[in-house]
Amino acid sequence: MQRRWTGQNVDLNSLSDGVEDFFKSRQFVTKKSESAGERMILLQPKYSTVKLQEQISVRIAGDPDNFFIDLRASELTTRPVRMGMLTKSLGGGYYLLRSLKLREELEKLEKEFWIFVENKVAQLARSAKGLPK
Repeated sequence: MQRRWTGQNVDLNSLSDGVEDFFKSRQFVTKKSESAGERMILLQPKYSTVKLQEQISVRIAGDPDNFFIDLRASELTTRPVRMGMLTKSLGGGYYLLRSLKLREELEKLEKEFWIFVENKVAQLARSAKGLPK
């Protein structure tokens, strides 16, 4: 899921640090990388019964006055859920149940994340240096 903010003049380094701290406080191992105009945080749960094909990721891109955040989490469970449904009659019901529980946990995490981000953006509004306030 992706959301965009304009006219906020937010210090994106502080925002990405806050996002990383949010996930660390929820027992995720994080790996952060930065390039011109983009910050990427890859996440892996410390404790999980179901392995995802891809890592959960948060991408913050743009400039302080016009940026977006892209979170890829619950949509990563689509393939495991499909596989569980296809193999349900062959004993895949257990796999399906685990995948559905993981999707539910990730959707809850996404809700908490977006609430956190809205509050953090409001807190950091007008915090970027070099732009008029």
